[in-house]
Amino acid sequence: MSSLALRLARPELLALPPFDIGTRDTGTGDIISLDANENPFPPLSSSALDAGINRYPEPQPVRLCRIMSSLYGVAPDQLVVTRGADDAIDLLVRAFCRAGEDAILVAAPTFSAYAHFAHLQGARVANAQLTKDFDLDTGAFLEAARAEPALKLAFICSPNNPTGNPVPPAQLLEIAEALPNTIIVVDEAYIEFSELRSLAEEAAKRANLVVLRTLSKAYGLAGARIGAAISNAEMIGVLRRALPPYPLPTLSIEAALVALAPARRAVHQDRIDRIKAERARMADRLAASPLVRTVRNGGGNFLFLEVEDAPALARRFDQLGIRVRFRETAAAGGVRLTIGTPEENEAVLAALGVGITCVEGRRAEVARDTRETSIAVAVDLDRSAPRRIATGIPFYDHMLDQVAAHGGFSLILSCDGDLDIDGHHSIEDCAIAFGSALARALGKRQGIGRFGFALPMDEADAHVLIDLSGRPCGVFEGRFEASHIGNYPTEMTSHVFRSLAESLGAAIHVRVSGQNDHHKTEACFKAFGRALRQAIRVEGGDVPSTKGML
Repeated sequence: MSSLALRLARPELLALPPFDIGTRDTGTGDIISLDANENPFPPLSSSALDAGINRYPEPQPVRLCRIMSSLYGVAPDQLVVTRGADDAIDLLVRAFCRAGEDAILVAAPTFSAYAHFAHLQGARVANAQLTKDFDLDTGAFLEAARAEPALKLAFICSPNNPTGNPVPPAQLLEIAEALPNTIIVVDEAYIEFSELRSLAEEAAKRANLVVLRTLSKAYGLAGARIGAAISNAEMIGVLRRALPPYPLPTLSIEAALVALAPARRAVHQDRIDRIKAERARMADRLAASPLVRTVRNGGGNFLFLEVEDAPALARRFDQLGIRVRFRETAAAGGVRLTIGTPEENEAVLAALGVGITCVEGRRAEVARDTRETSIAVAVDLDRSAPRRIATGIPFYDHMLDQVAAHGGFSLILSCDGDLDIDGHHSIEDCAIAFGSALARALGKRQGIGRFGFALPMDEADAHVLIDLSGRPCGVFEGRFEASHIGNYPTEMTSHVFRSLAESLGAAIHVRVSGQNDHHKTEACFKAFGRALRQAIRVEGGDVPSTKGML
């Protein structure tokens, strides 16, 4: 059956080795997948996507182009949305390289897709080897470029995959200026995890510079396959001519629009910060492993290791259900290790002989979307920062910040709501989402204090009593004379605590008296934070109930 296909296939295609992406089985929960540099956190979506997939999508979706161009600081006509950055690489090679005539340049070891798509097109691949420390050697790169008369494209990955080495922007611009007749392609797939400045805005201004970006890594959309090529409008026009009629699936477009909603941005940034912190922690721990020779902590969402006995380690990881990428072509014993969740990372540390007891974190994220509001919340009950709140109502931001500050926990909350109507929906929905996140973070509520607290503020006297019983009950006693504090309606205060009680699964009793409505309102929120501080505090290991459950 296959002989005809083999006889008619292009020789260049048959000569290609299988594309090295490994075996993927995403349907099982007993595999720790740290081999593909995916974001370990699922997209921030609160419901199934219900886009109209009975119709063809826009070839270049206007809303997504506008949002992504704004994200990267360029104009919409200076960007083409592609099926991941891989598709952009293929698009560039097909658009500019003639089979059997033209060439590309890479700096190895680097991302294998550059050479793969060039070989698939029948183009030559020239190589400028990185230094022994995997840094880009400008002189060697320019020498290799000038030695290839039909060079069309030069690919540089920064931070580099698989080693993580960053390439300074000034070095990249020096290369672009030295090779004015070659298209310099800077792959910034991992830049969000580095301290590098993006060259996207430079690419929009220069004739020979293209920047690649992706939503796969920082935004957790590897399965949606959404990326972009950024350059001047004329370059983008050429690339768009090489696109198929409908290159982007409707569901992928919708997933990207949800992930890039303004209310999600703060939580995404928190995830990036956490991955970077885990990367540093893992690097320190792995340096003590007797099985690891070197650890390179670069700018990606991964580490590059050189291990003593790669085959033995591969067998051990396979037995434990841990997937990593072995990169012997990059270095002897080379291993690229994606940073996963803290629990996944602990499994890797244990496999490498440097495991420590992992205390399960009390953290949760909630996304809540209605026709009136779009909200993303992240809480971490075991750390006090960061605290970033943006509801669109400054006084309410201040109140929620007081809750987190006095509660001693991290809170990130963003809301994009219908404030043109009034603040009611945003205030209520933020309280519901916040309470839901607290409930998730508490989990089974083992070992917590469960109860708490009262607080005076100047002439105001606020009493807040909490029972994290799992049974919702909200009671509010108090009156306000002013209708608003700033653009915050005082009548919503009782509503906030009732919504929190229902979504958190708690009895919350609030009683407040005094003369100044600002003081009275703030006293309520501060006292609630202090009550939470006492109630969520871990005091033992048992569920604080004679029932054995809350």
